[in-house]
Amino acid sequence: MHGYTAGATDYLTKPLDDHILKAKVHVFLRLHSQYQQLQENNAALTLAASVFESQQGIIITTADNIIIRVNKAFSEVTGYSSDEVVGINPRFLKSGRHDSDFYRGMWQSIENTGAWQGEVWNRRKNGEVYPEWLTITAVKNEDVTIHYIGTMTDITNYKSAEEQIRQLSFYDPLTGLPNRRLLLERLQLGINLCTNNGGLMALMMLDIDHFKSINDSLGHLAGDELLQQVANRLSLHLNNSDMIARLGGDEFTVLLDSINHVDDGAHIAENIIASFKKPFYLNMDTEYEVYIGVSIGISVYGQHGTTPEHLMDHADAALYKAKDSGRNCYAYFSEELTIAARQHIELEKRLRQVIEREELLVYYQPQVDIATGKIIGAEALIRWQQPIEGFTSPWQFINFAEENGFIATIGAWILRETCRQGKQWLDAGLPPLVLAVNISPHQFRHSDMIALVVEVLKDTAFPAHYLELELTESGLMDNQDTSLFMLNNLRQLGVHLAIDDFGTGYSSLAYLKHFPVSTLKIDKSFIDDIPYQQDDMAIASTIIAMGHILGFKVLAEGVETPEQLAFLQEKGCNSYQGYIKSRPLPAQEFEQLLREQL
Repeated sequence: MHGYTAGATDYLTKPLDDHILKAKVHVFLRLHSQYQQLQENNAALTLAASVFESQQGIIITTADNIIIRVNKAFSEVTGYSSDEVVGINPRFLKSGRHDSDFYRGMWQSIENTGAWQGEVWNRRKNGEVYPEWLTITAVKNEDVTIHYIGTMTDITNYKSAEEQIRQLSFYDPLTGLPNRRLLLERLQLGINLCTNNGGLMALMMLDIDHFKSINDSLGHLAGDELLQQVANRLSLHLNNSDMIARLGGDEFTVLLDSINHVDDGAHIAENIIASFKKPFYLNMDTEYEVYIGVSIGISVYGQHGTTPEHLMDHADAALYKAKDSGRNCYAYFSEELTIAARQHIELEKRLRQVIEREELLVYYQPQVDIATGKIIGAEALIRWQQPIEGFTSPWQFINFAEENGFIATIGAWILRETCRQGKQWLDAGLPPLVLAVNISPHQFRHSDMIALVVEVLKDTAFPAHYLELELTESGLMDNQDTSLFMLNNLRQLGVHLAIDDFGTGYSSLAYLKHFPVSTLKIDKSFIDDIPYQQDDMAIASTIIAMGHILGFKVLAEGVETPEQLAFLQEKGCNSYQGYIKSRPLPAQEFEQLLREQL
């Protein structure tokens, strides 16, 4: 009785039976082993519970990807409680930043290797998108997946620290602009793109004129504020693709990685210099007004170097050239580019004012019927008479006007002035003439030609059948379907149409025969060497024959000698224009020429 009270669970009686003793010892050993295993299982469960409630978010799903359990850390990271997520698919966590290929690759890895890990952007319950490091492991039983376990760590702070390190590495802490390191990387990238695509790129080096005196007199805090305002003002004159960087002190750079022309850098430099003429206001004890200037050096990829180092060095050398020229100006690394750019800018300024200042004139070159020798028309040609410089040759400004978009305004003025003059001659009783006006490819493509012609004819009362519009074949072939539509509409107005400089472009005869043109103009280059060049004679003969077969009249440009005229007459050319009859004349002299013909 006392033994049971002490904890005994069994007993033996004397005399001892060996078989009973062995059986009882075997039973007690087995019970002791089971007790130890139970203790170990309890310890393992305790450890598993401790791991499950760790600092990492844990999510357990079925093989069908249905959540069966999440831990407290998961709820803290995502904002979702266990009751809200158990029984549903985890896809509700998706941020939308990853496409289907990303998830397809993730599950392919899990299927092939049993696990996947990587950076994922998910969405919290409050809608915030955050980065996490996610590991997904497949739990298998005899090669059959029964569960998936995902562990997640919120890496928002890590990403923030990473971004801060990046900011310190690549950006100027005072202005927030890229620093030299990031500029060199972007410069190399731009060089690679220019090399592959044949583009243009310019690098501008800027230095604040007399910044040191302001910094010394007003203090470093005022100097820092001024540099910040300079950075903001520079950004107003650049495209999103351009880069402003601060190299240190009062030295900035601007990378123009997508320009169309070499002198684009000069245009931007002029705008920047003009903007710096406005005062800067520093918030000191009282608002302080400061005036500064800026000197700019420009280097161009290809012409001034093909490496970041060369472009930087040459832009810096150009900057010193600008300072030596009196500061508050710009200079290219090469003197020729500086002069050309300044001339172009000055030309652009004057071109903007030519119509208001009435500096444009229309000259008329007679077009003569070869069979009768009578003047039957005239080509209207633009002339620019500047007050000081005098006449400026068309080749000096027409291409420039085309490139810069002024040609549409100039072209509209020529059309209106020609029709006005033509109506005046008709009212004066002069013989009716067809007046030809050149339409540039840019004007034809980018303006509403039909509306313009309708408006001009209405305003001037000039008969449509006395107006001829000359278009180049290359301009027509750029967009053949659109060209055909516009030509048909113009022809319905009664206007005549001619193809200028024929033979110099890349015509498609399949389209040409459908264009409602009335005249082909043989380019002067095929007339110049007649009768000495057999090739030119053959080309001119072919154009005349082909034009007649297609039902066109043919006019030869640049006829200067009796031999040329005789050849054209023999081949059946309809008309010509050139110095053999007359150079282009002002309206008054052309009118006198017409009266002499009466």
